[in-house]
Amino acid sequence: MANSIMNVGISGLQAAQTALLTTSHNISNATTPGYNRQQAIQSTNTPLPHSNGFIGRGVQVSTVQRIYNQYLVSQSLQAQGQSSQLDSHYNEIKQIDNLLADTTSGLTPALHNFFNAVQDVASSPTSIPSRQAMLSNAEALVSRFQSMDQRLSEMREGVNSQIASSVNEINSLAQQVVRLNTNIQAVEGSANGQPANDLYDQRDALIRDLSKLANVDVVRQSNGHYNVFIGNGQSLVVGTSAMALKAVPSSSDPQRLVVAMDQQGGEIVLPEHQLQGGSLGGLLAFRSETLDPIQDGFNQLALGFANTFNAQHIQGKNLSGAPGVNFFTVTGPAAARNIRVAITDPALIAAADSVGEVANNRNALQLAELQTKNMLQGGTVSYQSAYSSLVSLVGNKTRELEVTSQAQESLLAQTDQAIQSLSGVNLEEEAANLLRYQRMFQASSKVIEISNSLFDSLLRI
Repeated sequence: MANSIMNVGISGLQAAQTALLTTSHNISNATTPGYNRQQAIQSTNTPLPHSNGFIGRGVQVSTVQRIYNQYLVSQSLQAQGQSSQLDSHYNEIKQIDNLLADTTSGLTPALHNFFNAVQDVASSPTSIPSRQAMLSNAEALVSRFQSMDQRLSEMREGVNSQIASSVNEINSLAQQVVRLNTNIQAVEGSANGQPANDLYDQRDALIRDLSKLANVDVVRQSNGHYNVFIGNGQSLVVGTSAMALKAVPSSSDPQRLVVAMDQQGGEIVLPEHQLQGGSLGGLLAFRSETLDPIQDGFNQLALGFANTFNAQHIQGKNLSGAPGVNFFTVTGPAAARNIRVAITDPALIAAADSVGEVANNRNALQLAELQTKNMLQGGTVSYQSAYSSLVSLVGNKTRELEVTSQAQESLLAQTDQAIQSLSGVNLEEEAANLLRYQRMFQASSKVIEISNSLFDSLLRI
Protein backbone atom coordinates (compact mmCIF):
# COMPACT_ATOMS: atom_id res chain seq x y z
CA MET A 1 0.00 0.00 0.00
CA ALA A 2 2.80 2.41 0.94
CA ASN A 3 4.47 1.76 -2.42
CA SER A 4 1.25 2.52 -4.29
CA ILE A 5 0.77 5.76 -2.35
CA MET A 6 4.34 6.74 -3.14
CA ASN A 7 3.80 6.11 -6.87
CA VAL A 8 0.69 8.29 -6.78
CA GLY A 9 2.65 11.01 -4.99
CA ILE A 10 5.51 10.78 -7.47
CA SER A 11 3.09 11.07 -10.40
CA GLY A 12 1.62 14.22 -8.84
CA LEU A 13 5.11 15.58 -8.22
CA GLN A 14 6.11 15.00 -11.83
CA ALA A 15 2.88 16.51 -13.16
CA ALA A 16 3.29 19.58 -10.96
CA GLN A 17 6.89 19.96 -12.06
CA THR A 18 5.90 19.81 -15.75
CA ALA A 19 3.11 22.33 -15.14
CA LEU A 20 5.52 24.66 -13.31
CA LEU A 21 8.02 24.40 -16.17
CA THR A 22 5.32 25.15 -18.73
CA THR A 23 4.04 28.13 -16.74
CA SER A 24 7.57 29.45 -16.31
CA HIS A 25 8.11 29.07 -20.07
CA ASN A 26 4.95 31.10 -20.71
CA ILE A 27 6.07 33.87 -18.37
CA SER A 28 9.54 34.03 -19.94
CA ASN A 29 8.03 34.38 -23.43
CA ALA A 30 5.27 36.83 -22.53
CA THR A 31 6.77 39.44 -24.88
CA THR A 32 8.16 37.07 -27.53
CA PRO A 33 6.58 37.95 -30.92
CA GLY A 34 4.44 35.14 -32.29
CA TYR A 35 4.52 33.07 -29.09
CA ASN A 36 1.40 31.07 -28.24
CA ARG A 37 0.96 30.20 -24.58
CA GLN A 38 1.28 26.52 -23.69
CA GLN A 39 -0.60 24.30 -21.31
CA ALA A 40 0.29 20.98 -19.70
CA ILE A 41 -2.63 18.62 -20.31
CA GLN A 42 -3.13 16.19 -17.44
CA SER A 43 -5.04 12.92 -17.41
CA THR A 44 -5.49 10.15 -14.84
CA ASN A 45 -3.40 7.02 -14.96
CA THR A 46 -5.23 3.77 -15.62
CA PRO A 47 -6.71 2.64 -12.29
CA LEU A 48 -6.22 -0.81 -10.77
CA PRO A 49 -9.30 -3.03 -10.39
CA HIS A 50 -10.06 -4.29 -6.85
CA SER A 51 -12.90 -6.21 -5.36
CA ASN A 52 -14.15 -3.01 -3.82
CA GLY A 53 -13.75 -0.93 -6.99
CA PHE A 54 -11.07 0.71 -9.11
CA ILE A 55 -8.21 2.28 -7.19
CA GLY A 56 -6.59 5.29 -8.82
CA ARG A 57 -2.92 5.38 -9.66
CA GLY A 58 -2.32 9.10 -9.88
CA VAL A 59 -1.87 11.49 -12.79
CA GLN A 60 0.16 11.85 -15.95
CA VAL A 61 0.87 14.73 -18.35
CA SER A 62 -0.36 13.43 -21.71
CA THR A 63 1.04 16.36 -23.71
CA VAL A 64 2.00 20.01 -23.64
CA GLN A 65 -0.18 21.83 -26.14
CA ARG A 66 -0.16 25.39 -27.37
CA ILE A 67 -3.37 27.37 -27.18
CA TYR A 68 -4.06 27.98 -30.84
CA ASN A 69 -7.08 28.63 -33.05
CA GLN A 70 -6.48 27.82 -36.71
CA TYR A 71 -9.62 29.63 -37.84
CA LEU A 72 -8.58 32.90 -36.20
CA VAL A 73 -5.05 32.58 -37.54
CA SER A 74 -6.34 32.01 -41.08
CA GLN A 75 -8.54 35.08 -40.74
CA SER A 76 -5.56 37.08 -39.54
CA LEU A 77 -3.40 35.95 -42.46
CA GLN A 78 -6.04 36.99 -44.96
CA ALA A 79 -6.59 40.31 -43.19
CA GLN A 80 -2.83 40.91 -43.07
CA GLY A 81 -2.46 40.21 -46.79
CA GLN A 82 -5.25 42.62 -47.69
CA SER A 83 -4.00 45.26 -45.26
CA SER A 84 -0.45 45.12 -46.63
CA GLN A 85 -1.72 45.36 -50.21
CA LEU A 86 -3.84 48.41 -49.46
CA ASP A 87 -1.04 50.08 -47.48
CA SER A 88 1.48 49.44 -50.25
CA HIS A 89 -0.84 50.76 -52.96
CA TYR A 90 -1.78 53.80 -50.86
CA ASN A 91 1.81 54.71 -50.01
CA GLU A 92 2.72 54.67 -53.70
CA ILE A 93 -0.32 56.46 -55.11
CA LYS A 94 -0.01 59.16 -52.47
CA GLN A 95 3.26 60.21 -54.11
CA ILE A 96 1.51 60.70 -57.47
CA ASP A 97 -1.33 62.54 -55.78
CA ASN A 98 1.14 64.96 -54.18
CA LEU A 99 2.98 65.38 -57.48
CA LEU A 100 -0.02 66.13 -59.70
CA ALA A 101 -2.03 68.22 -57.26
CA ASP A 102 0.84 70.40 -56.04
CA THR A 103 -0.14 74.04 -56.68
CA THR A 104 3.47 75.09 -57.22
CA SER A 105 5.22 72.15 -58.89
CA GLY A 106 2.26 70.63 -60.77
CA LEU A 107 1.50 71.25 -64.43
CA THR A 108 -1.36 73.74 -63.88
CA PRO A 109 0.71 76.81 -62.90
CA ALA A 110 3.18 76.25 -65.76
CA LEU A 111 0.29 75.88 -68.22
CA HIS A 112 -1.35 79.07 -66.95
CA ASN A 113 1.92 81.02 -67.10
CA PHE A 114 2.54 79.91 -70.68
CA PHE A 115 -0.88 80.97 -71.94
CA ASN A 116 -0.61 84.26 -70.04
CA ALA A 117 2.58 84.85 -72.01
CA VAL A 118 0.77 83.93 -75.25
CA GLN A 119 -1.91 86.49 -74.34
CA ASP A 120 0.79 89.11 -73.80
CA VAL A 121 2.11 88.44 -77.31
CA ALA A 122 -1.43 88.81 -78.61
CA SER A 123 -1.60 92.19 -76.85
CA SER A 124 1.81 93.31 -78.23
CA PRO A 125 2.51 91.10 -81.27
CA THR A 126 5.70 92.95 -82.31
CA SER A 127 7.19 93.19 -78.82
CA ILE A 128 10.39 91.18 -78.66
CA PRO A 129 10.37 91.08 -74.80
CA SER A 130 6.83 89.66 -74.86
CA ARG A 131 7.86 87.08 -77.44
CA GLN A 132 10.96 86.19 -75.41
CA ALA A 133 8.78 85.79 -72.31
CA MET A 134 6.54 83.40 -74.30
CA LEU A 135 9.57 81.31 -75.25
CA SER A 136 10.83 81.33 -71.66
CA ASN A 137 7.46 80.20 -70.34
CA ALA A 138 7.31 77.56 -73.07
CA GLU A 139 10.68 76.23 -71.87
CA ALA A 140 9.36 76.24 -68.30
CA LEU A 141 6.26 74.30 -69.39
CA VAL A 142 8.33 71.78 -71.33
CA SER A 143 10.64 71.42 -68.33
CA ARG A 144 7.61 70.78 -66.12
CA PHE A 145 6.38 68.04 -68.45
CA GLN A 146 9.83 66.46 -68.42
CA SER A 147 10.40 66.72 -64.68
CA MET A 148 6.99 65.24 -63.86
CA ASP A 149 7.55 62.42 -66.31
CA GLN A 150 10.97 61.86 -64.75
CA ARG A 151 9.34 61.61 -61.33
CA LEU A 152 6.82 59.08 -62.63
CA SER A 153 9.66 57.10 -64.20
CA GLU A 154 11.55 57.16 -60.90
CA MET A 155 8.43 55.74 -59.22
CA ARG A 156 8.40 52.98 -61.84
CA GLU A 157 12.05 52.20 -61.09
CA GLY A 158 11.19 52.20 -57.39
CA VAL A 159 8.41 49.68 -58.02
CA ASN A 160 10.89 47.48 -59.90
CA SER A 161 13.34 47.67 -57.00
CA GLN A 162 10.65 46.81 -54.45
CA ILE A 163 9.38 43.91 -56.56
CA ALA A 164 12.89 42.45 -56.73
CA SER A 165 13.34 42.92 -52.99
CA SER A 166 9.95 41.32 -52.23
CA VAL A 167 10.75 38.32 -54.42
CA ASN A 168 14.07 37.79 -52.63
CA GLU A 169 12.37 38.04 -49.25
CA ILE A 170 9.64 35.58 -50.28
CA ASN A 171 12.30 33.09 -51.41
CA SER A 172 14.20 33.47 -48.14
CA LEU A 173 11.08 32.93 -46.04
CA ALA A 174 10.08 29.92 -48.14
CA GLN A 175 13.49 28.30 -47.53
CA GLN A 176 13.15 28.89 -43.79
CA VAL A 177 9.69 27.28 -43.80
CA VAL A 178 11.19 24.27 -45.61
CA ARG A 179 13.90 23.96 -42.95
CA LEU A 180 11.33 24.10 -40.17
CA ASN A 181 9.18 21.52 -41.94
CA THR A 182 12.18 19.20 -41.93
CA ASN A 183 13.11 19.97 -38.31
CA ILE A 184 9.56 19.56 -37.01
CA GLN A 185 9.18 16.17 -38.65
CA ALA A 186 12.52 15.01 -37.21
CA VAL A 187 11.87 16.35 -33.69
CA GLU A 188 8.35 14.94 -33.46
CA GLY A 189 9.55 11.60 -34.80
CA SER A 190 12.07 11.36 -31.97
CA ALA A 191 9.44 12.43 -29.39
CA ASN A 192 6.78 9.84 -30.23
CA GLY A 193 4.73 12.41 -32.16
CA GLN A 194 4.52 15.00 -29.37
CA PRO A 195 4.02 18.51 -30.87
CA ALA A 196 7.06 20.74 -31.33
CA ASN A 197 5.18 23.80 -30.09
CA ASP A 198 8.02 26.33 -30.16
CA LEU A 199 9.00 25.31 -33.69
CA TYR A 200 5.35 25.67 -34.72
CA ASP A 201 5.42 29.22 -33.40
CA GLN A 202 8.57 29.99 -35.36
CA ARG A 203 7.03 28.61 -38.53
CA ASP A 204 3.78 30.51 -38.01
CA ALA A 205 5.80 33.70 -37.55
CA LEU A 206 7.40 33.08 -40.95
CA ILE A 207 3.98 32.52 -42.50
CA ARG A 208 2.83 35.80 -40.95
CA ASP A 209 5.82 37.57 -42.54
CA LEU A 210 4.93 35.96 -45.87
CA SER A 211 1.36 37.25 -45.59
CA LYS A 212 2.75 40.78 -45.47
CA LEU A 213 4.23 40.17 -48.94
CA ALA A 214 1.42 38.21 -50.60
CA ASN A 215 -1.82 36.41 -49.78
CA VAL A 216 -1.01 33.12 -48.03
CA ASP A 217 -2.94 29.86 -47.75
CA VAL A 218 -1.56 27.03 -45.63
CA VAL A 219 -2.42 23.34 -45.84
CA ARG A 220 -1.09 21.23 -42.98
CA GLN A 221 -0.05 17.68 -43.76
CA SER A 222 -0.34 14.67 -41.46
CA ASN A 223 3.46 14.55 -41.03
CA GLY A 224 3.48 18.10 -39.66
CA HIS A 225 4.62 19.77 -42.88
CA TYR A 226 3.09 23.01 -44.13
CA ASN A 227 2.29 23.34 -47.80
CA VAL A 228 2.18 27.05 -48.57
CA PHE A 229 0.38 28.76 -51.44
CA ILE A 230 0.64 32.46 -52.20
CA GLY A 231 -1.47 34.88 -54.21
CA ASN A 232 -4.37 33.11 -55.85
CA GLY A 233 -3.10 29.59 -55.25
CA GLN A 234 0.44 29.59 -56.61
CA SER A 235 2.40 26.87 -54.78
CA LEU A 236 5.45 28.15 -52.94
CA VAL A 237 6.34 25.42 -50.43
CA VAL A 238 5.46 21.75 -50.83
CA GLY A 239 6.82 19.70 -47.94
CA THR A 240 10.60 19.97 -48.06
CA SER A 241 10.73 21.75 -51.43
CA ALA A 242 10.45 25.46 -52.14
CA MET A 243 9.72 27.01 -55.51
CA ALA A 244 12.12 29.79 -56.50
CA LEU A 245 10.63 33.08 -57.68
CA LYS A 246 12.56 35.55 -59.83
CA ALA A 247 12.10 39.17 -60.86
CA VAL A 248 12.80 39.29 -64.61
CA PRO A 249 12.34 41.91 -67.36
CA SER A 250 9.05 41.68 -69.22
CA SER A 251 9.31 40.38 -72.78
CA SER A 252 7.12 43.30 -73.95
CA ASP A 253 8.95 45.99 -71.94
CA PRO A 254 12.49 45.34 -70.65
CA GLN A 255 12.12 48.28 -68.23
CA ARG A 256 9.26 46.51 -66.46
CA LEU A 257 10.06 43.74 -63.96
CA VAL A 258 7.64 40.83 -63.67
CA VAL A 259 7.62 37.80 -61.40
CA ALA A 260 8.60 34.43 -62.83
CA MET A 261 9.15 30.96 -61.41
CA ASP A 262 12.03 28.62 -62.14
CA GLN A 263 10.75 25.34 -63.50
CA GLN A 264 12.20 22.54 -65.55
CA GLY A 265 12.60 23.84 -69.06
CA GLY A 266 13.01 27.47 -68.09
CA GLU A 267 11.18 30.39 -66.49
CA ILE A 268 7.43 30.75 -66.39
CA VAL A 269 6.11 34.28 -65.94
CA LEU A 270 3.31 34.39 -63.39
CA PRO A 271 0.24 36.43 -64.34
CA GLU A 272 -0.15 39.40 -62.02
CA HIS A 273 -3.66 38.30 -61.02
CA GLN A 274 -2.06 35.23 -59.40
CA LEU A 275 0.05 37.41 -57.10
CA GLN A 276 -2.61 39.33 -55.25
CA GLY A 277 -2.38 40.48 -51.65
CA GLY A 278 0.51 41.69 -49.54
CA SER A 279 2.90 44.48 -50.40
CA LEU A 280 3.89 42.71 -53.63
CA GLY A 281 0.26 42.59 -54.75
CA GLY A 282 -0.09 46.25 -53.80
CA LEU A 283 2.91 47.22 -55.92
CA LEU A 284 1.63 45.30 -58.93
CA ALA A 285 -1.85 46.78 -58.52
CA PHE A 286 -0.43 50.29 -58.20
CA ARG A 287 1.62 49.89 -61.34
CA SER A 288 -1.15 48.44 -63.50
CA GLU A 289 -4.13 50.34 -62.08
CA THR A 290 -2.57 53.73 -61.37
CA LEU A 291 0.96 54.35 -62.62
CA ASP A 292 0.44 52.93 -66.12
CA PRO A 293 -2.79 54.82 -66.92
CA ILE A 294 -1.57 58.06 -65.33
CA GLN A 295 1.75 58.05 -67.19
CA ASP A 296 -0.02 57.08 -70.43
CA GLY A 297 -2.55 59.87 -69.88
CA PHE A 298 0.23 62.34 -69.14
CA ASN A 299 2.05 61.36 -72.35
CA GLN A 300 -1.16 61.71 -74.34
CA LEU A 301 -1.69 65.15 -72.83
CA ALA A 302 1.84 66.24 -73.81
CA LEU A 303 1.44 64.82 -77.32
CA GLY A 304 -2.01 66.31 -77.83
CA PHE A 305 -0.97 69.69 -76.47
CA ALA A 306 2.10 69.92 -78.70
CA ASN A 307 0.32 68.73 -81.84
CA THR A 308 -2.72 70.97 -81.49
CA PHE A 309 -0.62 74.02 -80.59
CA ASN A 310 1.65 73.32 -83.56
CA ALA A 311 -1.36 72.92 -85.86
CA GLN A 312 -2.51 76.43 -85.00
CA HIS A 313 0.97 77.97 -84.95
CA ILE A 314 1.83 76.91 -88.50
CA GLN A 315 -1.29 78.70 -89.77
CA GLY A 316 0.26 82.10 -88.97
CA LYS A 317 3.39 83.93 -90.04
CA ASN A 318 6.33 85.31 -88.13
CA LEU A 319 7.81 88.83 -88.00
CA SER A 320 9.66 88.34 -91.28
CA GLY A 321 6.47 87.28 -93.02
CA ALA A 322 7.50 83.62 -93.38
CA PRO A 323 4.95 80.88 -92.61
CA GLY A 324 4.88 79.58 -89.07
CA VAL A 325 6.70 76.35 -88.19
CA ASN A 326 6.13 73.81 -85.43
CA PHE A 327 6.46 75.53 -82.07
CA PHE A 328 7.14 72.23 -80.24
CA THR A 329 8.79 68.97 -81.22
CA VAL A 330 7.40 65.80 -79.66
CA THR A 331 7.59 62.08 -80.28
CA GLY A 332 5.59 59.28 -78.72
CA PRO A 333 4.99 57.18 -76.79
CA ALA A 334 7.18 58.95 -74.19
CA ALA A 335 5.88 62.34 -75.29
CA ALA A 336 6.20 64.04 -71.90
CA ARG A 337 9.87 63.05 -71.75
CA ASN A 338 10.63 64.05 -75.34
CA ILE A 339 8.71 67.31 -75.73
CA ARG A 340 10.92 70.28 -76.65
CA VAL A 341 10.54 73.90 -77.73
CA ALA A 342 11.37 73.88 -81.47
CA ILE A 343 12.32 77.55 -81.92
CA THR A 344 14.75 79.79 -80.11
CA ASP A 345 14.35 83.04 -82.04
CA PRO A 346 11.43 85.11 -80.67
CA ALA A 347 10.90 86.60 -84.14
CA LEU A 348 9.86 83.14 -85.39
CA ILE A 349 6.71 83.14 -83.28
CA ALA A 350 3.85 83.21 -85.79
CA ALA A 351 1.62 85.78 -84.08
CA ALA A 352 0.09 87.16 -87.29
CA ASP A 353 -2.38 85.37 -89.49
CA SER A 354 -1.33 84.26 -92.96
CA VAL A 355 -3.17 87.01 -94.88
CA GLY A 356 -2.66 90.16 -92.81
CA GLU A 357 0.29 92.33 -91.94
CA VAL A 358 3.13 90.81 -89.89
CA ALA A 359 2.21 93.15 -87.03
CA ASN A 360 -1.33 91.79 -86.59
CA ASN A 361 -2.22 89.49 -83.71
CA ARG A 362 -4.91 87.28 -85.17
CA ASN A 363 -2.99 84.00 -84.94
CA ALA A 364 -1.73 84.87 -81.46
CA LEU A 365 -5.34 85.33 -80.39
CA GLN A 366 -6.17 81.91 -81.85
CA LEU A 367 -3.23 80.43 -79.94
CA ALA A 368 -4.39 82.04 -76.69
CA GLU A 369 -7.90 80.67 -77.18
CA LEU A 370 -6.50 77.13 -77.24
CA GLN A 371 -6.19 77.33 -73.46
CA THR A 372 -9.94 76.95 -72.96
CA LYS A 373 -10.95 75.21 -76.20
CA ASN A 374 -11.84 71.52 -76.24
CA MET A 375 -8.89 70.36 -78.29
CA LEU A 376 -8.22 66.87 -76.93
CA GLN A 377 -9.95 63.50 -76.94
CA GLY A 378 -11.87 64.19 -80.10
CA GLY A 379 -12.62 67.78 -79.21
CA THR A 380 -14.32 66.96 -75.92
CA VAL A 381 -11.88 68.34 -73.33
CA SER A 382 -9.43 71.22 -72.94
CA TYR A 383 -5.80 70.92 -71.88
CA GLN A 384 -6.64 71.88 -68.32
CA SER A 385 -9.65 69.58 -68.20
CA ALA A 386 -7.55 66.65 -69.40
CA TYR A 387 -4.96 67.33 -66.72
CA SER A 388 -7.62 67.92 -64.07
CA SER A 389 -9.19 64.56 -64.88
CA LEU A 390 -5.84 62.90 -64.16
CA VAL A 391 -5.55 64.80 -60.89
CA SER A 392 -9.13 63.90 -59.97
CA LEU A 393 -8.66 60.24 -60.87
CA VAL A 394 -5.60 59.94 -58.65
CA GLY A 395 -7.11 62.04 -55.87
CA ASN A 396 -10.31 59.99 -55.69
CA LYS A 397 -8.39 56.71 -55.78
CA THR A 398 -6.04 57.97 -53.07
CA ARG A 399 -8.93 58.92 -50.77
CA GLU A 400 -10.61 55.57 -51.44
CA LEU A 401 -7.44 53.65 -50.59
CA GLU A 402 -6.88 55.73 -47.47
CA VAL A 403 -10.35 54.90 -46.14
CA THR A 404 -10.28 51.21 -47.08
CA SER A 405 -6.74 50.84 -45.75
CA GLN A 406 -7.74 52.25 -42.37
CA ALA A 407 -10.82 49.99 -42.27
CA GLN A 408 -8.74 46.92 -43.12
CA GLU A 409 -6.14 47.87 -40.53
CA SER A 410 -8.90 48.08 -37.93
CA LEU A 411 -10.20 44.64 -38.97
CA LEU A 412 -6.70 43.21 -38.69
CA ALA A 413 -6.25 44.73 -35.24
CA GLN A 414 -9.56 43.22 -34.06
CA THR A 415 -8.58 39.77 -35.36
CA ASP A 416 -5.15 39.97 -33.77
CA GLN A 417 -6.74 41.09 -30.50
CA ALA A 418 -8.96 38.00 -30.57
CA ILE A 419 -5.87 35.83 -31.10
CA GLN A 420 -4.02 37.59 -28.31
CA SER A 421 -6.95 37.13 -25.93
CA LEU A 422 -6.92 33.40 -26.64
CA SER A 423 -3.26 32.60 -27.19
CA GLY A 424 -1.37 35.44 -25.55
CA VAL A 425 0.26 35.17 -22.14
CA ASN A 426 -1.66 36.75 -19.25
CA LEU A 427 0.93 37.34 -16.55
CA GLU A 428 -1.65 37.57 -13.76
CA GLU A 429 -3.14 34.24 -14.79
CA GLU A 430 0.29 32.65 -15.03
CA ALA A 431 1.23 33.99 -11.59
CA ALA A 432 -1.90 32.34 -10.17
CA ASN A 433 -0.94 29.10 -11.93
CA LEU A 434 2.50 29.24 -10.36
CA LEU A 435 0.96 29.32 -6.88
CA ARG A 436 -1.52 26.56 -7.76
CA TYR A 437 1.12 24.21 -9.15
CA GLN A 438 3.46 25.06 -6.26
CA ARG A 439 0.81 23.89 -3.81
CA MET A 440 0.25 20.79 -5.94
CA PHE A 441 3.99 20.10 -5.81
CA GLN A 442 4.06 20.60 -2.03
CA ALA A 443 1.00 18.41 -1.51
CA SER A 444 2.46 15.62 -3.64
CA SER A 445 5.67 15.86 -1.62
CA LYS A 446 3.56 15.44 1.51
CA VAL A 447 1.99 12.30 0.03
CA ILE A 448 5.45 10.85 -0.54
CA GLU A 449 6.44 11.79 3.01
CA ILE A 450 3.37 9.97 4.41
CA SER A 451 4.13 6.96 2.21
CA ASN A 452 7.64 6.76 3.69
CA SER A 453 6.21 7.04 7.18
CA LEU A 454 3.77 4.19 6.53
CA PHE A 455 6.57 2.06 5.10
CA ASP A 456 8.70 2.65 8.22
CA SER A 457 5.75 1.63 10.40
CA LEU A 458 5.42 -1.63 8.49
CA LEU A 459 9.09 -2.33 8.96
CA ARG A 460 8.75 -1.90 12.73
CA ILE A 461 6.04 -4.51 12.99
